[in-house]
Amino acid sequence: MLDRRSLLLGVAAGLWPFRSPRLAMAQGGWRLPWTRVPAITVLAAPGEPRLSLVYEAVAFWNRTLAELGSGFRLGNIDGIGGEIPVPELAWLGDIILRGAGPVLPPPSVRALPGEMVVALAQGDFVSFTARWPELAKSLVAIKSDRYPPLNLPNVTRNVIAHELGHAIGLGHNSDSNMLMCGRPALSRPDAFVSSSPRYFPLTEYERAGLLQLYPAGWRPR
Repeated sequence: MLDRRSLLLGVAAGLWPFRSPRLAMAQGGWRLPWTRVPAITVLAAPGEPRLSLVYEAVAFWNRTLAELGSGFRLGNIDGIGGEIPVPELAWLGDIILRGAGPVLPPPSVRALPGEMVVALAQGDFVSFTARWPELAKSLVAIKSDRYPPLNLPNVTRNVIAHELGHAIGLGHNSDSNMLMCGRPALSRPDAFVSSSPRYFPLTEYERAGLLQLYPAGWRPR
């Protein structure tokens, strides 16, 4: 089993319980950058409408990174049938939101191809992101859009983009007009309600932080 220093539990809730320099790059919560282009595996039921929103969110982040002049990009997407059991996701999400880790990724996640796993689940829990840099693995878990607030207009789109933002290294901010808004604990997807499809913006601090993590000369190692 890996020891405490070998694991980073990427806390999507904006909590940073570990203070080692290896785990949090700066006081603002910037994490260790990816050292490779992360390929993305999506777990989704056949005909899952949210799959298109994952493609759009990846395109949003790659467009944003290009506009910043960064050399980093998210990788290709492969959709795979099947799912991670909702109780397993709820259990892991609870550990993350309480800052009670670290924990190893579930075997079901470790066995999947790709560095970044996006699980479009059918159950009700708090969407979250976990990341284990030394295993080159990240899990983005999205609750069903049948449950509030993801059943509100424009919310699921922004929650997926929000969680991918955590996966590449961003924490929370306190501005409800911004994509990465959050409370001290749970994220605030209700802030993403809009009558028309759109992504909420990043702060200038976050844009500068992304470029610090992934500069123009970034190359996979």
